[in-house]
Amino acid sequence: MKSFTKTLFLATAIAVSTTAHAQASVQTNTHATEMQHIKEVILAYGKAMNASNVDDVLSLYAKDAVFMPAKEPTATGQAQIKAAYEHEFKTIDLDVNIVFDEVVQNGNLAFARTRSEGQLKILATGKVVSTESYRAFFVLKKIDNEWKIARFLFNFTQ
Repeated sequence: MKSFTKTLFLATAIAVSTTAHAQASVQTNTHATEMQHIKEVILAYGKAMNASNVDDVLSLYAKDAVFMPAKEPTATGQAQIKAAYEHEFKTIDLDVNIVFDEVVQNGNLAFARTRSEGQLKILATGKVVSTESYRAFFVLKKIDNEWKIARFLFNFTQ
């Protein structure tokens, strides 16, 4: 009977260990997938910015989002955010790549700290400026199983 009990205990321990390992593996894969989706939203944002496409930029934002551009008023909600980007695209033309410094996801919220490599052209003067001093901070929210930009702000270090 002791041998049977030991065997049963060992089998149970192996089963629990295997189940825990499988669950941890699924959680790791799920987290990696979520992180990839978050990065894809931000990369799509960069692509839309490079194309000066207001509609594509706006589609990445949550309905109640907040956009806080450097040296400009805060834009809250889709209508104000649309107007802010229409103004941006009349002022500058971007050609940048987004570099991720940090991405953190916890449940249905995430944030990303990024910077860009490339340049922007000031349309009024034609002057081309490096974007090496550009820093951005995104807060994303998962809404209806889709990641959206909930808050976004950027600034320049110089």
